[in-house]
Amino acid sequence: MLTLNGQFNINPSVVRGDKSISHRALILASIANGKSVIKNLPYSRDVMATVDCLRTLGAKIVLDDNTATVEPIKGVKNNVTLNCQNSGTTARLLAGLVAGLGVRAKFIGDGSLMKRPMDRVLKPLTQLGANFCKDENCLFESLGGKLNGKVIYSEVDSAQVKSAVLIAGLFADGQTTYVEQTHTRNHTELMMDVMGADISVNGLSVTVGKSTLNCLNTDIPCDLSSTAFLACAALICHKPTVFKNVLLNDRRTGFLKILKASGANIRCDCVRVCNGEKVGDILVETSNLTPLFASYADVCDSIDELPVLAAVALTVKGKHVFENVCELKYKESNRIQAIIDTAKACNQQAVFDGTNLTLTSDGILPKYPRFTSYNDHRMAMAQTVLCLACGGGSIDETPFDVSCAEFCQALGLNEYNFGLIGCDVKNSRSPLLMEHLANCANITCRYDLIQLNCDVTDDDILKVIHSHDGLNITMPFKARAASLLNADDISVNTVGKSIRPQSTDGYGIVKALTSSNIDFANKPLWIVGAGGASVACIETLLKYGCKMQVINRTQSHADMLTQKYGLSTNITEPYGILSFVPECQFEQNIKLPDSCKFVLVSAYKGQSRLKEQALRRGLMYIDGLKMLYHQGAKSFALWTGTDIQDDYEHFERFVKSCNIG
Repeated sequence: MLTLNGQFNINPSVVRGDKSISHRALILASIANGKSVIKNLPYSRDVMATVDCLRTLGAKIVLDDNTATVEPIKGVKNNVTLNCQNSGTTARLLAGLVAGLGVRAKFIGDGSLMKRPMDRVLKPLTQLGANFCKDENCLFESLGGKLNGKVIYSEVDSAQVKSAVLIAGLFADGQTTYVEQTHTRNHTELMMDVMGADISVNGLSVTVGKSTLNCLNTDIPCDLSSTAFLACAALICHKPTVFKNVLLNDRRTGFLKILKASGANIRCDCVRVCNGEKVGDILVETSNLTPLFASYADVCDSIDELPVLAAVALTVKGKHVFENVCELKYKESNRIQAIIDTAKACNQQAVFDGTNLTLTSDGILPKYPRFTSYNDHRMAMAQTVLCLACGGGSIDETPFDVSCAEFCQALGLNEYNFGLIGCDVKNSRSPLLMEHLANCANITCRYDLIQLNCDVTDDDILKVIHSHDGLNITMPFKARAASLLNADDISVNTVGKSIRPQSTDGYGIVKALTSSNIDFANKPLWIVGAGGASVACIETLLKYGCKMQVINRTQSHADMLTQKYGLSTNITEPYGILSFVPECQFEQNIKLPDSCKFVLVSAYKGQSRLKEQALRRGLMYIDGLKMLYHQGAKSFALWTGTDIQDDYEHFERFVKSCNIG
């Protein structure tokens, strides 16, 4: 989860090369006649997926400080598996390349990519003579086949489909013509022309003949799509900014046309042509916007930018219309539904009628909205822009590195990088807690849930620890982390770059008890469990003069703690019970003594027999959520050097804001 405080300072120089052009440059260089050099290559996950697949096919690609040197495929490898990860562009363009090479190749990808439509590209390639098959274990499989050029009429307006056909056409006998219904981005045609292909464009028709490409030496212009998100942040937050050396291809600047029509003071300067592509600077100045309208042609020329245009629309009072946006359903997520949900989180309305998307906004944004990105990089980027306009907010998942790994750096976000490691952390409420604390302290931070296998190596644990500004640690890694970091405590739950490894569990326990008005000092207590939290509890409560007995499923573990801390073995009338075990048969069999006045159960998820007994008898019951809150607040304060926001008012605000009362 990423929590933002609304403070940012755009640094346009951080943005790397355009992703769409990078894919094409790498693919065409891999079949060129000689070594190619591609500068300003972005190290996004999508582009790296293309690099990995081309290497699998036999290309030699060396990466050095955002420069790729590509030696073309010689003796193409057959019967390979191409992992396209999350990149639809990789899968569809390489379908054309593999069809042209005539090799067998199985295409696979992550869960999101496996759901995206591929028939749209396989059908026209099949018309050229390629053979494909599909099964549930892969996106599709290329079976080879001899290609013959012919006229292909597009059924879907897609630059990726067109590009796949044109790449295959470089290998086909005769001429291959692709006829579009409407103009789509033309990076492939322009690059093929620069590299000497036999290619011509006539209106909506593109014709390519069998060709040998010259090697490519190019400096890729800065990514227009990433710049669009930054430009929109500058626009709605009134921060005049200049973005230099940006791709300005006419088929990509639809978002500029839409914004200008709504009154945005944006202009392009120093426009020139480099390697066939229009390049220039984008200047964003203070503007007063009116409602946005995007025709179907505008939508085609701004398909990747529609999420951030929708974000801009939510900040402007009025009705905003985006025509024929059906293609948004087939992106990394169903972006139509994602935009509708984003509008709802901002207390505004978005409606899709089956063709057009209409947003209605009063222009009043909420404070600290919480967004769901559906693990979609474009939605996460758009929602980040909205958080900045709202003065703060949070996004559950932020896979910026799919397209723009430098996005936070480009926004100049001064963020802390925190997280939680454990073997089962997927349902943890710690991200919600850290979101609340970050909002209270007006701090931007990321809080990751990092699930590790129990047999993870010490080196991997240390690698995770050293890559974060601060980490919470849960079972079964508390003792291992303490040992690896030479901690004073035998078990730690809080580590960080600027603090000593320690456990805040004891602090959380004491604070949870005192805030519940429990008089526990010098009282006899039962401690249920013998793990890290139990140890922290024992060490802390000994300072308050408490007499304790450990009750544990494994008696030897209880005996070890008893001997180490000089604890009792015969407390028959405990004043209270503190349990640090989840519900299990052992916990269910513990009978609550008549002497007991309170019960604290640290396992705040699920059921507890001790909790049931305490509530049935009307005893004071302290939920583990209180302990979590107070120990987490202590960790956050240690990491950030801020005051501990852990009084009753802050706890109640946390429970209310997270709807977890």
